Amino acid sequence: MLMLFVPRDFCAGAAHVLGAAEFSAIDTAMGRLLSDYFIGLANRLPAVEAENLPELVGATQAMIRACVLPSSGNIEEAQAPIARVLLESARRIVHSKLFDPSFNAKALHRDLAISRSVLYRMFEPFGGVMHYLQHQRLLDAHAALADPNDKRRIIEIAEQRCFSDGSEFSRAFRGAFGYTPSEVRAGRNSGVSSRPAVELTTTAPEDRLGWLLRKLHG
Repeated sequence: MLMLFVPRDFCAGAAHVLGAAEFSAIDTAMGRLLSDYFIGLANRLPAVEAENLPELVGATQAMIRACVLPSSGNIEEAQAPIARVLLESARRIVHSKLFDPSFNAKALHRDLAISRSVLYRMFEPFGGVMHYLQHQRLLDAHAALADPNDKRRIIEIAEQRCFSDGSEFSRAFRGAFGYTPSEVRAGRNSGVSSRPAVELTTTAPEDRLGWLLRKLHG
């Protein structure tokens, strides 16, 4: 449970609602989103630049108002931070399912408890849910292949990440990174980069989320 203490003057126009919600548990979808938002915010605070604080304060105020007074206007105002929280939740779920061959867009839709249209719009910049899932599996395979302590065969690493066919894995891998799984293995001694040159994976998490939100609202 997350306990939140909010100064009454922090959310202008909602002080009376905050007072009514005092010492109460907000066990709603927006309440859970607000909890996730603050947990994520706490994790990111050390990396927040001073010039970004006004935007952060505005997003936090919008999230609180949408939680305690979930009118259509307040929820619309909180759309950007809500999208950010949902994306982070989706990312965590996907990363926990990289080795699960049954995981798909339908399962993610169920776990996030959001509409299909919101889910598909969220992942549109990544080429869709399944494309994002496959790319994360490829990134994980890349890390395993570049690990000098991982002595497994390439096909074993591929199969663990739900690629049943070696040639399919090699094609997808080359398409994502521009080189083959075997070259990553050889690159331990020949100078082939062990870091995939992909825009989204080399961008800081906070910048990557901003990029996505600009796509969503562009």
